[in-house]
Amino acid sequence: MTAPHLRRTKLTACAAAAAALLVACGDDPDDAPAPAPTPATTLQGVAALGAPFAGATVTVVDSDAATTDPAPVTADAEGRYSIDVSALKAPLVLKASGNFQGGPTELVSVLPSLTAQSANTANVTPLTHAVAALVAPGGDPLALTTPAALAANGTADKVGNASALLVNTLATDPAIASALGSAFDPMRTAFSADGSGVDGVLDKLAVEIGAAGAVTITNLAASVGAGAQPTPVTLTPAQTATPTVVPTLAPSAPADSVPSAADLAALGAKLEACLALPVAQRITQDAGGTVTAVAAACNYAPADWRSNGRNWLQEVGQFTLTKSYLDGAKIGPGQVVLALAPSGHTDPKTFKAPYCNDGPCVVVRWPMTTASGAVTTSEWVLGKTAAGWDIVGNQRPYRMFIEPRLNRKIAANRDGAAPGSTIDPYFLKDRYESTLRLIFDPWAGDTANIRAVRYSGPGLPAGGVVAYRSQRCGTGDRFAIVNQTGSTRVLGTTTFQFWTGGAAAEFVLDAANLDGSALALPSTNPATGAFPDFAATPVANQSTTIPAWSVYKVELFHFDVLSDEPDEIVYLRAGAGAENAAGGTTKIWPTLAPADVTDYLTPTGAKAGAIADPAQTLNWTGLTSGFVGSAYLFSQNFAQATNGQGETASYGARARLDFDPLALGDRSARGIDWASARSGTALSSFTANVGTNPNPRCGSTDVLPLTANPNDYREIGLGFRGADRKFYNAVWFWDN
Repeated sequence: MTAPHLRRTKLTACAAAAAALLVACGDDPDDAPAPAPTPATTLQGVAALGAPFAGATVTVVDSDAATTDPAPVTADAEGRYSIDVSALKAPLVLKASGNFQGGPTELVSVLPSLTAQSANTANVTPLTHAVAALVAPGGDPLALTTPAALAANGTADKVGNASALLVNTLATDPAIASALGSAFDPMRTAFSADGSGVDGVLDKLAVEIGAAGAVTITNLAASVGAGAQPTPVTLTPAQTATPTVVPTLAPSAPADSVPSAADLAALGAKLEACLALPVAQRITQDAGGTVTAVAAACNYAPADWRSNGRNWLQEVGQFTLTKSYLDGAKIGPGQVVLALAPSGHTDPKTFKAPYCNDGPCVVVRWPMTTASGAVTTSEWVLGKTAAGWDIVGNQRPYRMFIEPRLNRKIAANRDGAAPGSTIDPYFLKDRYESTLRLIFDPWAGDTANIRAVRYSGPGLPAGGVVAYRSQRCGTGDRFAIVNQTGSTRVLGTTTFQFWTGGAAAEFVLDAANLDGSALALPSTNPATGAFPDFAATPVANQSTTIPAWSVYKVELFHFDVLSDEPDEIVYLRAGAGAENAAGGTTKIWPTLAPADVTDYLTPTGAKAGAIADPAQTLNWTGLTSGFVGSAYLFSQNFAQATNGQGETASYGARARLDFDPLALGDRSARGIDWASARSGTALSSFTANVGTNPNPRCGSTDVLPLTANPNDYREIGLGFRGADRKFYNAVWFWDN
């Protein structure tokens, strides 16, 4: 009986509703649920290169030219992004672009498929860029941003095989395999750019894209001994056909042979805390600008820290903590860029670095974001102390280094040499030069007994390049190149050589005109000593001949024991690799302000006279990526002087005013300091007053006047580094 009663009740209510609303029973729109919105199809992930690619512009393109691609989005401080791709058709390609650690960077990721109405993980990293290179036409990942090329090459099979080849290669190192975990997909495995897991692997790897899509991978965490760097592996598009057949990656060093991310974060925090203080609170300086004390917050290295013949106060205090443009710099995640196995030297003549001879050391690179927003990097040597990993320095007793440089030189005197000049036309040309800067500084450490220095290694002549103390004023920070025969005797005689009248410290590897065509070097004759600082034959394929971390042997010869055998041996590494001079055509160079060229670099210029006041400025334009970090105004004339024995001799007088920008990224710099006015010969008791050496009386620091005299020379240099740490020097000069 209950059911009919209920049924009648419902019918009565329905009839009443129909009469009142003229709506059929059950059709009331207020009773019907609203249709659920269609979920969006999104891409979300991380753009990172071991550190977050913060601020990167992320764009996405699909394989259908008729669709409208979404507006770009910006990655956040952790490298994360999200973008709606509901209107797009797979395959898709993402591009993350922007400045990373001071240089322009573009990374690509290709996705062959999408899960509709869902959030799809899509990372953009060097690993995804490598996969893109292996499938892209011509090996150029950016070519995939063309819809037709993407449709043809971004297929599931092609991308899957390329990804498998890469992942299988990485898995040959057990440490990397463990960090990546099983089923790792470079594009789709979610991770955080926090230095652990996948991000920790990105920290370990150097990934470079070469010609025709060749992908070179170096495990930076693999220990190296006497070699330049861990042996890289190369993957090619052809290898994707058999993705299980892979080369073996150099194995990572044991975990206790490299610092952890926490170790690096703790040391980076100490530097950041120091730089949070203004210069006046970081260090104390005397009236001449010499640092006399370092504040406790900035004096955090071990007491025995040494580098380049100086202690912490002399090196870091004087040359880092005095830079006001570092005020408030933020330190990013540190990256081990070189893991050094114990060097194990036993030869009594060979320098044995404490910490690094019997134990492992590493070179760590910390990114630094300055208050101006510019990003630079700073490298430090770490070793294991009783307290754990710490900054220990290179511990060398002398300031000495070898650095590849690429110079661009622009002649201000377009009309050529002065009448009657015998200067080689090469030196008046606009040109690029690839060089090795060979520096032994007689100012740092106890160098009075060092007579000669011989360098040998990649890119240098087989006999070795030999340098001596220069007799020229203003060359007190270097020994100058004299020959490339390896001999420490006066060329063509049996007499031991003590000094030189030359001043060059850069060995020129090759040269090119500004259009990239080869430029013949001055004719070198090792037998006669003609142009000893130029390679007799230009060095080809410098990126292969002189890779990053190339090792050089430096032999030191003493005054007190004259011998053809070295008294000390030091092994050095050049941090960055070299590149041929023609590579200058691919770089972005700053342009010195025309007014500065006229004022400083022409004999009739407003500032062509002697300059005694360091309150000068230099100005430039251009250099849209990176920044000028240092600048100088250099001058050289020739004069005569008489020594204490009444002997008169001609000598080269040189002077240099150094400049710093107030903030990294500025387009101007102000004069800060004079270079040493003393010559190298004045710094040794063995040579200070011998023979016709006039240099102990070269006391002026003034920039020398530029006149029409055939001996006069001036140049201005603007120095900057690429994101790859290579050094570039833009030079404008007047040469009579």
